[in-house]
Amino acid sequence: MIKTTQQFHQKITDERQLPTFYHSFTLTEETNWIYFETKISRPCWFSMLLFDPNGVLRLQYMYGKSPRGIVLHQDAEQSSAATLPGPLDLGEWTVEVYVTDKPTSDKVEKELEYEIACEAGSGELPAVAGGIIPAGAQKWAKYDPNGFVLNSYHWDAATETGERWYKGDFHTHTILSDGSMTQEANLKSAQSQELDFFVATDHNIISTSWAEGETLVIPGIEITSTKGHWNALGVKKWIDYRPSREDGGFETEQGMNNLLKEAKESGALCSMNHPFLAPWQWQMKQTPLAEIDSIEIWNDPTFLDNVQATEKALQFWSHIWNEGYTITGVGGSDSHLLPHESYETDGEPSLIGDPGTFVWADRLSASVILENMKKGHVYVSRGPVVDFTAQVGEKQYRIGEDLTDAMNQNGYQAFCKITLQHDHEDVNVQWIEDGKKVHEERGHSSSFTVNWKDKAYHWLRLEIRNVSGELLAFSNPVYYGKKQPKVQTWGELLEKVRVTGFEN
Repeated sequence: MIKTTQQFHQKITDERQLPTFYHSFTLTEETNWIYFETKISRPCWFSMLLFDPNGVLRLQYMYGKSPRGIVLHQDAEQSSAATLPGPLDLGEWTVEVYVTDKPTSDKVEKELEYEIACEAGSGELPAVAGGIIPAGAQKWAKYDPNGFVLNSYHWDAATETGERWYKGDFHTHTILSDGSMTQEANLKSAQSQELDFFVATDHNIISTSWAEGETLVIPGIEITSTKGHWNALGVKKWIDYRPSREDGGFETEQGMNNLLKEAKESGALCSMNHPFLAPWQWQMKQTPLAEIDSIEIWNDPTFLDNVQATEKALQFWSHIWNEGYTITGVGGSDSHLLPHESYETDGEPSLIGDPGTFVWADRLSASVILENMKKGHVYVSRGPVVDFTAQVGEKQYRIGEDLTDAMNQNGYQAFCKITLQHDHEDVNVQWIEDGKKVHEERGHSSSFTVNWKDKAYHWLRLEIRNVSGELLAFSNPVYYGKKQPKVQTWGELLEKVRVTGFEN
């Protein structure tokens, strides 16, 4: 039985910057579902949020790849994906809409019109044209009147135990935002790519459930503004990114800094995405480097512009480490396409898990994977399986480890060795010390000894390339000592390194 019917209509006829619109309706009778259906006059970047009378976010929707309809239900089994099922309290509910021409624009420059039909009722749901995206079998959240929290996700549950390199992907998408695959399709593709885990990072949407599968799925969100993107990895609560915030949310320097701080305080890791890939590059200048846990060095290798963007990211990452910030480098497929699709005619398919980000851990759980990623126990690869050790005295250390105590006790040399498993015969192993290539060797094994007797801050990492110079893999550094950074923000470091010839 339908008890409430509303029709929200908005027409934008003049140029608007950061247009945000509010609509409201009041529930005066008990209901067990609320249904929305959207209609928009032309393609655009359209996001809709629903807040209940307690101010709790209950529904997230992005127009584009998703069906036009979405249901919030008391029953989690009947509610759409990206909703927070639970009691539908009487009182005023608020719909907030944020719309721009495209993700890289903060404006609506030509006429745009949208309609949102809203129905609330009890009993059977209305016939839903085009269907809905149902909630997944794994429920990550239960309603809490104090706020949107992933209070049902099992962060410490291990699906496997044992020390090894676990293969994953820290940047993925589904049809909940602008991806082409469902949750089920992502899981199927991940299994074919032999992934152990991936992070769900839809644009400005936190999944509240996921489909069943063999791959560990970790909650996340890609905070997507017109001035850059970053992932909150292991997100545990909703991050209020809205430009309607008093500080401007993700569209201002101060707002973005506040979001990074809030995400970290809630237990998430902050990872900068494709920082030099135009037009989605990082444009904020006042971002504190101390708030960044990781940087996506290698975004989708099948996207041609990423060749240059990745090389820039590698260079800038070296400058970050030379400054004294031990920030982890990761990869991300940023998968948006179906497994058979490519960005180029007859090009390589763009696949989840390409590149693979390998995390050394003693078990496969969300908390351990994220903890060890933060520590830098990571290498990124399109094929080569990397076995790296740094021997100091009688003990061996792995990628990402701090060698300070070991070197202080056993002399200041470390014998470093790498062995590769790879199909290609001709690969070059490059040793990068303090940002400079100090040794190069062709083959599937290589060794290099560092001598850091000056007791100054130093670091060493690897790049694996084919004979044409194309990147195949890179490792995070091992390092000695600490250095007090002289610059504090992303913009300050960009200015500092420009004198070396680095171009943003």
